Amino acid sequence: MAAFLPKSRVNGPGLRAVVWVQGCHRCCPGCFNEDMQAFRENQPVSAKKLADRILALDGIEGVTFSGGEPFAQAALLADLADILSGQGLNIAVFTGYTYQELLAGQDDAWNRLLAAADLLIAGPFKRELPSTEYLLGSANQELIFLTDTLKGHPDTLGRTEQLLEITVDKDGNVTTTGLGGGDIIKQTNLQAGF
Repeated sequence: MAAFLPKSRVNGPGLRAVVWVQGCHRCCPGCFNEDMQAFRENQPVSAKKLADRILALDGIEGVTFSGGEPFAQAALLADLADILSGQGLNIAVFTGYTYQELLAGQDDAWNRLLAAADLLIAGPFKRELPSTEYLLGSANQELIFLTDTLKGHPDTLGRTEQLLEITVDKDGNVTTTGLGGGDIIKQTNLQAGF
């Protein structure tokens, strides 16, 4: 794990936890999480321990996997997603791969993670194709609903703006997350200590 945010409203539909993983082969120029591209040990954690931490949170609807590249750690994230979805949480996954690349990959761990996910935000980030669309960092990316769970969610129906979230935790650490590349940016969260 590269980072963890217990509650966010800009990394997928509804209130959700966010898990960022370390390592990405794509290394897209202009990546928002450039420090998460290198494959190195960051914060090792088991799926069970992370699931326990997430399931102890109050009020979240789901969990988002981001990175780095979640499909570079698909087996662990598939195990985690199975535990979480079994407890009623929905799963969203950001990936630099296209959906077609993932399906063609013939990788058992990739297939398990795809099967456990409800929403895929797919495609490499392309700085030269800016987007102002909800959850899309560049215009070539797409939202792929793998189940109907999030299709009718109020956050995915007709939302067209990008959102930026600033969180200040109880120790004074500031986390900025979301997409800020478009013309329409709303600061949706500035509060101390979730």
